[in-house]
Amino acid sequence: MKRACRSVQSAALAVLSLFAAGAALAAPGWLIATPSETVRIGEAFELEVVRPDSMTRWPETLRVRLQSGGGEEYLELQAVVAPGDASRRTYRARLPKLAEGLLRAGLAELPSNRLALLVRSEPQWDTIERMSAPADTGRSSTDPELAAALRLDPLPEVEPALSANEPMYIVAGSRDGLNSRFQLSFKYRLFDERSLPARLVPSLGHLHFGYTQTSLWDLHGDSKPFRDTSYRPSLFWQGRVGDGSGGGAAPVFLRGGYEHESNGKDGDKSRSIDTLFLQPAWRKDFADGRTLLFAPKFIAYLDRDDNRDIAHYRGYADWMLRYGNENGWVVSARLRRGSSGHGSGQLDFSHPLREPLFSRVGGFLHIQLFSGYGETLLDYNLHRSPQLRIGFSIVR
Repeated sequence: MKRACRSVQSAALAVLSLFAAGAALAAPGWLIATPSETVRIGEAFELEVVRPDSMTRWPETLRVRLQSGGGEEYLELQAVVAPGDASRRTYRARLPKLAEGLLRAGLAELPSNRLALLVRSEPQWDTIERMSAPADTGRSSTDPELAAALRLDPLPEVEPALSANEPMYIVAGSRDGLNSRFQLSFKYRLFDERSLPARLVPSLGHLHFGYTQTSLWDLHGDSKPFRDTSYRPSLFWQGRVGDGSGGGAAPVFLRGGYEHESNGKDGDKSRSIDTLFLQPAWRKDFADGRTLLFAPKFIAYLDRDDNRDIAHYRGYADWMLRYGNENGWVVSARLRRGSSGHGSGQLDFSHPLREPLFSRVGGFLHIQLFSGYGETLLDYNLHRSPQLRIGFSIVR
C-alpha cells in the first residue's frame, strides 16, 4: 500500500512538473495538485503548488476554498520550506471535518486550477489518535513530520505591508528605578511589488521603514517617571538571499540600512547615534519543528558626538541567537562586547498563552534577564546589576 501511495505521489509530481514548464504560456494562474485523489478527514491535507513565474513571491500561507456536500469552508495551509525545485512548494494543514463524498478545492485569493477529490472518513483504528491530535492547524502535533511541515517561519518570505519588527512586550521586575521595561516596534514596506517603483526597480519592493521605541519605567517612584526612552527610526532593505532551507554556508536572509537612535533629551542628558548596519541570518531547521537562528547585526557608526566612547561599551556588533519552536517556547539572546572589554547580555524566554496568530505574533508569557552596561542610551557607560523581569509580549 505504501509503495502504491508513493507511486501515485510520484506520478502526480511528475505531471505537475510538466505543467510547470508551460505555465507561463498557458495561463498566469497558480497550479495545484494533490498526491492522491482521496483525502481523509483529520489527516494532513497536502497541496503541491507551482507558482506562475520565478518573479512571483511564495506566500507563507495559502487559503484554500473547500466545497463539499456539506457546504463551503476555508482552510489555511502552511508552507513547507525545503530544498528542491524553486518553482514548486508544498503546503499542508490538517483537514477539518467535512461531509463524505466529492470535494472541490481551489485557491481562495489567487487564480488557480480546481481539483476534484474524494473525501473519506478516517479508519476506525485512527479514532483514538485523532481525538488526541491538535486542532486543524496541527501546531502542537506530536508527529515530527507534521510539526515540521506546519512550522511558523520566524523569517517569512512574504509579509503584509505593516508587520512585526522587533519584539513588543511589557515586563516588570523589583529593582528600584529601572523596574519596568516596555518596547513597541513595527516595520512598513514602502512599495508594493505591483507599484510602479517596484516594477521599474524590483529591489524597491523590499525597502522598509522601521520604528522601535524602548522605555525604562520606574513604577516605584512617586510620579512613576520614565527613566529613559530610546527612539529608533530606520530605513532598510530586507529579503531572502537563499532558498530558506538553511542547508549551506550562505545566509538565507539579509537586512541592511540606516538607523538613528536618540533619547530625545537635550543638554547633558542628550544621547544620539547614527549608524549603518548589516544583518545576515543563518538558520537550521530540526525535524521536531524547532529552529535555530543566528542573526548578528554589524554596526558602523556615522555620528556619535553625544557619546564618543559608546563603542567601548556596545562594540560593533549585536550577536543574536534564537532557538525553539515557534508554536511553543522560544529563547533568544543578545550579546554585546565593547572595544574596551565592557559589554552586556540579554536573555528572553517566551511561551504562548494563546494560539499564535502568525509568525512571532500572538500572546506570550515573557521572561527577560539583563546584565551589564547600557540598558538605556542615557546610561550606556554605567554597569547595572542583573535584572529579572516577567511580563507579557504580543510579538517575540
